[in-house]
Amino acid sequence: MAPTIIDLGLSSSDESDAVVSRASTPGPSTESPDYDSQTSDHQSDLPLAKSSQRSVELDLSIEAAQIFHDPSNFIALGSFRGHDDGTGPTGAHWEDVPADFAGVTLNVEILQNLQKLSDARWVKVAHRSIAVSPRPQHVLYHVYLLRGDVGHRFVDRSNKKLLASLELILAHIDVSPRTWAGDVGPGTKFDWWATAEKGSLFSKFNDLSSPEPDISSATDHYVQGAMQDLLEPDSLHGVRTTLYPYQRRSAAAMLQRESVAKLDLDPRLEQRSAPDGTSFYYSPREMVFLGKPRYYEACRGGILAESMGLGKTLICLALIAATKHHLPKMPSSSLLPPVRNRVAKLSAMAVSAVNRRSIPWKLEFERIKAASDEGRQGCAQLLEQQPPSYEFPSDSQRTGRNAAQTQNYRTLAATTLIVVPRNLSKQWHSEIEKHVDANYLNILVMEDLRKPLPPAEELRAYDVILFARNRFEREIKDGADGQNRRLPPGRQVCRCPYIGATRTRDCHCIKAEHLYVSPLRHLHFKRLIIDEGHSFSASQSVAVTVASKLITADHRWVVSGTPAKDLLGVEVEAAGVDREIVAAARKSFDVREDTSGAIESLGSLISNFLRAKPWSSDIRRGKSVVWEDLVYRHESLRRRTYSGFSGCLSRTLESIVIKTRPEDVERDINLPPFTHKTVLLQPSLFDKLTANLFTLVLTANAVTSERSDTDYIFHKDSASARHHLIANLRQSAFFWTGFSLEDVLGSRKNALTYLEKEGTGASEADRGLLSEVVNAADQVVSVAGWKHLSDSHELGLFIDGWPAETAHHWIFAHCSDPMLTGLSQALEAQRYVHARAGTDAPGDGLAGAGIKSLARAQQGRAYEAGLLDKQSTDSAKAGLPSSSIKGEPSLKRRSSMSEDGRRGSPKKRRLSASVASKSSATTSAARQVALTTDSTPGVIAELSSLPGHELVNDMDGATVTSSEHITSHRELPVDHVLDDTPFAKTRIIGTTSTKLSYLISQILQHYQDEKILVFYDGDNAAYYIAQMLEMLNIRHEIYAKSLTAAMKSEYVVNFNENAEERVLLMDVKQAAHGLNISSASRVYFVNPVCRPNIEAQAIKRAHRIGQTRHVHVETLVLEGTIEEKMHERSKRMTGIEHRGASYLDDDDGMRGIIQSARIIPITTDEMLGAGQVAPLAEPQQLWGRSGWQQSLTATTSARSYESRGTAAP
Repeated sequence: MAPTIIDLGLSSSDESDAVVSRASTPGPSTESPDYDSQTSDHQSDLPLAKSSQRSVELDLSIEAAQIFHDPSNFIALGSFRGHDDGTGPTGAHWEDVPADFAGVTLNVEILQNLQKLSDARWVKVAHRSIAVSPRPQHVLYHVYLLRGDVGHRFVDRSNKKLLASLELILAHIDVSPRTWAGDVGPGTKFDWWATAEKGSLFSKFNDLSSPEPDISSATDHYVQGAMQDLLEPDSLHGVRTTLYPYQRRSAAAMLQRESVAKLDLDPRLEQRSAPDGTSFYYSPREMVFLGKPRYYEACRGGILAESMGLGKTLICLALIAATKHHLPKMPSSSLLPPVRNRVAKLSAMAVSAVNRRSIPWKLEFERIKAASDEGRQGCAQLLEQQPPSYEFPSDSQRTGRNAAQTQNYRTLAATTLIVVPRNLSKQWHSEIEKHVDANYLNILVMEDLRKPLPPAEELRAYDVILFARNRFEREIKDGADGQNRRLPPGRQVCRCPYIGATRTRDCHCIKAEHLYVSPLRHLHFKRLIIDEGHSFSASQSVAVTVASKLITADHRWVVSGTPAKDLLGVEVEAAGVDREIVAAARKSFDVREDTSGAIESLGSLISNFLRAKPWSSDIRRGKSVVWEDLVYRHESLRRRTYSGFSGCLSRTLESIVIKTRPEDVERDINLPPFTHKTVLLQPSLFDKLTANLFTLVLTANAVTSERSDTDYIFHKDSASARHHLIANLRQSAFFWTGFSLEDVLGSRKNALTYLEKEGTGASEADRGLLSEVVNAADQVVSVAGWKHLSDSHELGLFIDGWPAETAHHWIFAHCSDPMLTGLSQALEAQRYVHARAGTDAPGDGLAGAGIKSLARAQQGRAYEAGLLDKQSTDSAKAGLPSSSIKGEPSLKRRSSMSEDGRRGSPKKRRLSASVASKSSATTSAARQVALTTDSTPGVIAELSSLPGHELVNDMDGATVTSSEHITSHRELPVDHVLDDTPFAKTRIIGTTSTKLSYLISQILQHYQDEKILVFYDGDNAAYYIAQMLEMLNIRHEIYAKSLTAAMKSEYVVNFNENAEERVLLMDVKQAAHGLNISSASRVYFVNPVCRPNIEAQAIKRAHRIGQTRHVHVETLVLEGTIEEKMHERSKRMTGIEHRGASYLDDDDGMRGIIQSARIIPITTDEMLGAGQVAPLAEPQQLWGRSGWQQSLTATTSARSYESRGTAAP
């Protein structure tokens, strides 16, 4: 008889794809176990067959008989208990049940199915009488199942009816060891699903053990030496930075993973204990039972998942430096010595042996030279001339039935390929220069898309090839010609047209000699490292295709602190919060969170890029092992139930991920502390006016639409408009000029019309709310300064002491105490006076310049209206002006026009940006064009139209203003040249934005001693902040989303390395991964992020290894506004709630806060004079500030280069 596993996925044919360890791995004992400890002779539970069975056995081969009679080939499955009717076994010993199951007293259904399985030799059944007082005597039946790894020739395991019978038996059998031993107890049902492990993916990821490398596990003495160098302080050659202990352990663990062969249990199997105490291996999804384990070779790479800021780059560099000159291994098919026609020279045989064994001979020669000053040049030359290589078949299309497949050679290269995001390439290069000794590693940087790769023989001479990802992806052109054509399958027939009347074809067919062949194809690399490799989880991406089809590397590594979406280290997500609270909140398995997103990305990364077996593919079957089938407990064979994670996930993570637990990191290193606080600011008059305007449109929409149909902004079909509105609402807490006077009056009119209408469905409470917002609209309209700022899209400055003779030409709204003007206008006036400093009358023409500046400012709204054909102020939503559900207002349009209303050319805009990025002085307005694609300073046209600024030609024929010409060709005036003029008394006392006033006051207080990182959300906020920093001569950079990747990379490196750069403005959406900005120790969020994971990752840009100062983080919030309530709600939301809300308004709590917005009261005092001001901590000088000459020089240089139409050097 032959019980056996059901081989749905693990038949014997799988053995060629898996490595089976039989000698070293204990399996079930081959000796008969003691089935009845109460008997004196310990007779076997599987006695020899009786005469009734011998006739059957005669029909079997000797081999089959041996298999079916060997107890070690059976697994003790479980037992059944039946009543004793007197026809059963009479002795106290175990006996096989008769072949016809006569006298078996079991349930009829169980009996019939057991007999079917027994007849098919799937199971054996033994029985004996058991007397357990005080119960009557009964019969105990032991069921044994034939192991699935024996007897394949004699047992049919594909019969669906027998599979169904086995399912029924498993559903009823008792697997309790106590029952098996004959005790009477409650029993235990067989669990045929994967054993569930408690915990979420987040908890499993964070509960991984810290790496513990073992030098003794390595058998290669070169590897042992490299691991020794990594683990011992100050012994690693070529790396000038001393690694922390946890970094050394992680680097050594990576090397151990690469070098030490290890077998992992097939993830389809789990080890279980049989009721008789033996072990077996069970595959739940296929219902397969094995007696011995099946193993796969462990992945020789993995995921370096150290948390953000813990030095993953340095760990990788240490690994590369420690294994310099270590070659990849020759494929096993090429290990045999070559067949020669005659005996070769001893030197040739020695070279061949060295190459086949991948011996790092360069390392040996360096040691010899260091010890004895002997270079062994002759040997080295021989080895260089015959690099290790092997043949591999070409994957090019065959052109005919008889066409022979061409053979190519692939050469071993002790080279590490590193692929990094484009915006991090310069940062990686900078890190290499910082940590690695000069000239120790030979490095090739490939980031220019136009730069071709050197030939393969040159590439293999490099220790590191650093690819920007977009340049790496260009190698997808391998096998294509210049027109991106590829050779078709089969024979190519030319059907090109004939030339004239001739029979000669004008052939433009694709030809093999015109195809691009990537040099990467012909090298076998040591390793491939992907920085921020979570992006490689997409199986169809170009980068993954290149890595899969072109790159041959012994080891593949993904470097990412977040290897999958939201899969953060607990210490990162808990930034500023108790770590235990965060860990507890995400500890339990959640079906919604743990069945998509991160787990899918992780599986794709392991399968498609890392190629870990068996996930990558089952070549023979032509399919891969399905990740989702095995990492979960599914309580059905026919569908996925996602009833928790299986033990397979933990085993896979342990074999793939290298990550140090936070408590172990903290034992090795103490990062400087950081504090994170929320700063509640009292909103200014203009902040309140803006908040009330949003309340106006929200209330008007809710009441006039009567909260029904698609007119209502919170209707399910109005999601897009609602998302835009709420994004604008959040950004308005900094400053907002999106509403025009027409918008306000239109909303007011709609509300009044509704109130006058009879028979509406509005309640009295709603009518009262509508009346209240109408009164608030009247209050907004009465503030003259608000209208001017709205029309010009300007942020207002309050200035004291402006020279009286010109003040009324620069003033907004004719407010005299204090004077209100636009930020751009104040900046223009500052430049104007500075350009004429040192002359007898630096203020000459300032009045005219003011007239022109205000005229252009007021054209901003008119220009925007003309550009958009001035549609109705109402949108399709009741009570909502269209401006409230569009993007940010185009704040630069007012300054991008010359006097005749024409906008500057795109070429000049690009040149201005180039000049600004290369200038050594304060970031000018030209640099800020990176924020919007339609922005230019337009300053030259402004200055050229003012009195005393006629255009003249310089020596090169370029057009510049006369004042610029004078300033650039004479000695610059000293700092105090304006001290005796009225301009020395002019002070900026505040702004119209509370957040800007507070932020600038903080920057002024700290920028000379500390570098500052400011996170913004919205380009307008960045533009206003940059304008203020420029006015105050504070050097800064803007890391905007519209910058090219190359510029982003350059800005970060420049900010970290240039001591003169003091402030970095960064779009918070660009701060998630990879950036190292540890030079900054003051961090400000101008608006609350309301997403804990994004906020934590942004903070980690500064609070990381390399930081030497206490990091101060502040989030700016307007007190008593919707913003404060949304911020508080975001802190109360659980991780599941955050991840379930793609947009903030998807959360019911957030939606309720916005829907319940109410008018913020404004007092009479706030409407007048100084009550309108959001004051600076200290008034700031407008003209003649320290360092103003350098600012003027940079601005002049930028304008001069723009007028020439060239880029700054």
